[in-house]
Amino acid sequence: MIKKYKEFLNFLDDKLEKMFLNQAPFIKCKEGCAYCCKEGEYPISELEYVYLMFAYESLDADIKEKVNENIIKLINSKRIKMYQCPFLIDNNCAVYTNRAIICRTFGLLSYDQKGKKKMPFCVDLGLNYANVFKDGVITENAEDGTEPVAYNIDRSFLRSSKFEKEFDIFFGEDKPLVEWLREDFERL
Repeated sequence: MIKKYKEFLNFLDDKLEKMFLNQAPFIKCKEGCAYCCKEGEYPISELEYVYLMFAYESLDADIKEKVNENIIKLINSKRIKMYQCPFLIDNNCAVYTNRAIICRTFGLLSYDQKGKKKMPFCVDLGLNYANVFKDGVITENAEDGTEPVAYNIDRSFLRSSKFEKEFDIFFGEDKPLVEWLREDFERL
């Protein structure tokens, strides 16, 4: 299943790379920014979690120890809403290559299944799309004429049965990251 999931991620990453390139005049994401990792719920599927934990298991001992400290603090805090991702170490993702779909798609202007545009929250920090987004609406194109485009990168679409069938994968149950971690660490 992991091999087939990697095929899906290669497909998805190829599409996302084109989307991010197309929207480059609006994207301010860069290594070390990490606002998107500092406060969220991080909903992920069982398959995403298993894949994420493969990267966790291969971490260097010192990084793994820091991640473990973060996980224990998070679990002990009893928070299930709006927390810092425990894999964020020194403003970098310790499991970046195996990150979840929500992490891969964050930063792009998207629309939900009802067609409503969803702006990434970092627009309010003066980051992604802030150069063309004023008072709740997109007001203009980029200086080079590039138009802000919304994409169908809604998690429910990307994890739909269409992709499960096409790639012969099963995403499984969906939960916030903290719940997956809590279950794993309680078993230890």
